Order: sequence, then C-alpha cells, then structure tokens
Amino acid sequence: MNLSQARSQRNQEYREVSPAEDNTFSRKVNYCSFCDLHIHSTASDGHLTPSEVVQHSLELGLRAISICDHDTMSGYLQLAETYSQGELGIVNVDGLEVIPGIEINSQWEQRELHILGYLLDPGDGRFLDLLSELRNSRVKRVQAMVDRLASLGKPIELFRVMELSQGDSVGRPHIAEAMVEKGYVSSVKEAFSLYLGIGKPAYVSRRHLTPAQAIRTIREAKGVAVWAHPGITSADRLLTELVEHGLQGIEIYHPEHDGESQRKYLKMARENGLVITGGSDFHSESSSEGAMIGSFGINYESVEILKQVASKPY
Repeated sequence: MNLSQARSQRNQEYREVSPAEDNTFSRKVNYCSFCDLHIHSTASDGHLTPSEVVQHSLELGLRAISICDHDTMSGYLQLAETYSQGELGIVNVDGLEVIPGIEINSQWEQRELHILGYLLDPGDGRFLDLLSELRNSRVKRVQAMVDRLASLGKPIELFRVMELSQGDSVGRPHIAEAMVEKGYVSSVKEAFSLYLGIGKPAYVSRRHLTPAQAIRTIREAKGVAVWAHPGITSADRLLTELVEHGLQGIEIYHPEHDGESQRKYLKMARENGLVITGGSDFHSESSSEGAMIGSFGINYESVEILKQVASKPY
C-alpha cells in the first residue's frame, strides 16, 4: 500500500468511527459543525489560492477553517480585505468562519517543531517585523541551497523556485518541485530524502526560532499557541517544558496521527489542561503532505473553546 492509499484508508476510517466521548470532534463528519483548522494556501507551500480554499470549504459545507501558512498571514489578510471581519479578527464568508492562523517553524535538537498560532492580531508591529525577518531568511537559504545543488551537478534556476512559491514564503518544497521539473528526482519526497532534508548534501540551515520563542511570539500577538502534529517530531518529553513556556493546545487530529496517537495526545492535552485542535494539513491533491480539506479536524464546540482561550489576557 503506498502513502496516498494509506491516507485514503485512514481518512475513510476517520469518517466512520464514532465521536469521542467528550464530543470534542466528529469523525462522522457532520459538516454543518465540522472545522478544518490546518490548511495551506499559495501564500506558502499550498497549491490553492486563499479564495479557492474558501470556495472548496464552502462546497463541503464546513463551519470554520484556518489558513495556517508558514511564517506568513498574507493568505488570511487577502480574505480580510474582501470580506467582513468579526470578533477576534474572524472573517465570515457566507457563514464560513475563517480563523486567523499561522504555522511557525522552530527547531529543537536538529528537528523541526512546528507551532500553530490561532486568532492572532495580524497588525501587531513586532509580530510583523519578526515574520518579515523569517521570510527574508528563507530567501537567503533558498539561494544557498540552489548554489549547493549546482555544485552537486543539479542546477536549477532561482527565479523558477520563486515562481513556484507564488506567495511570500518560499521554502524547500519549492526547490523540490523545481528538481522534479528538471527530472533530477521523481517526487518532492525523494528530493528531501536525497538532497534537501536535514543532514543531506544540499541542506542549508536558516534562522529558526526555538519552540519557546515561537510560543512567546504567538502569545504576545494575542494568539493561541498550539503544538502542530507532535507525532511527527517524536518529542513528547518536551511537552512539560512547552507548557511552562505558554503552550495552550495540541493538534490531535492530523493525517500523521493514527487512532493510537490521537488517544495518546488527547490524554496528554486533558492532563495538561490544553485545548485540542485538528486539521487536514492540506497542501494539494497530489502532495505527499497532509490530506484533503475536511478530512481531519474538530467540531465547532472546540472552536468555541479556542475563542474563549484567545479572549483571556496573556
């Protein structure tokens, strides 16, 4: 069974299992109350524009979504310029709530650890300055990695990588796509495993926040800080430290979390008084990352809890 088949099977299992006893989410996918709080757009490494994400979510009948692009909120801001905003900056599009969101990459012990931020103030000056610095470091890193690939006999054009990024948050996935176009690798996954992953020949580190800095950045921008897909990082022992630094939630329901992982992280969230979130981590229909929009998430009651947490002063 290949990766896409495995995800398809898992998505189907997700839809058929009974809801959790605390009713914090709906695996039967009652879309009138279902919410996907982890979606990527062309503002970072997704393949749908923010408007296309919204349209697809409306067609599915979702109640709420969050576009959580890497180190940028420009996708959300595009929608905020077009549609009305309500409390906590939530954009309403024909009954669909678009919750302000972001995914910030941090680094811990040579591993990437991602922190989601929800219901932040996108106009916070210090927050915007930091995001600009992070995005600039991405551009410098991409240039350095393109140079390394050339030295390895795998030249690609920087301008093409920037074209593929479409948005203002360029990264390794876009380099990988350019490598696939050139025929150097057969897939984005292969590009990472052979060239672009940590410790691989073309890998170049960039400025990363620590997990504590990422959490503090989100909290200072009045947002709710949530540990994204912790099962990928395999750093469960770090949870206590993250909570001490202000972590407020855990992403429980995610394509990389099977039933056992979901139960484990739900237990950890309850024990530490953390909110739960979930989402598809959608990038594109063909991407090896994430799943289809609406296949993972939480119900609207959990979104209401998230709003309550965001309303409390830091």
